[in-house]
Amino acid sequence: MSPKLAILARIAQLRSQGKVAAPNTWIGTTSITKKNGKRYTYYRLMKAVYSPATEDNPNPSRKTKMVKYLGTKDSVAYKEMQAEIARRNEIQRLERKLQSLDQEVGVATTKKRQRKEQAALTMLVTELVAQVQGLVEEVAWMKRQFQQQLSTVTMLS
Repeated sequence: MSPKLAILARIAQLRSQGKVAAPNTWIGTTSITKKNGKRYTYYRLMKAVYSPATEDNPNPSRKTKMVKYLGTKDSVAYKEMQAEIARRNEIQRLERKLQSLDQEVGVATTKKRQRKEQAALTMLVTELVAQVQGLVEEVAWMKRQFQQQLSTVTMLS
């Protein structure tokens, strides 16, 4: 089986295992200390909300919004959300790997094309280098002429 098909199969398998968390979501915590000194930590699902850019505020900041209360670390909702986020992160990692495989294939075909075009490109670069060297020599000559004129003017004054 090709690597691309294996990745696609793994993505399908992850999606079939259950829900996948929405993008730009994470689990946030809130800690409360009671009067008796006990500390309780509660979890909730948070989401990034991006407001549209306006003329007054072209780069608006990200805001967070609570989506769902998940309870404590022992709650079923918290554990399910952890699994959903883990599936989402794994799918995103596999999709990035798939994109890099596609780019590698694209680079390989581009390199074959580049070899054919390499000779013409090399000649063009060689011609451009020669032109630049000629211009550098011309500028150096003009600089010497200017310095000579400047020195004669300062001698006359």
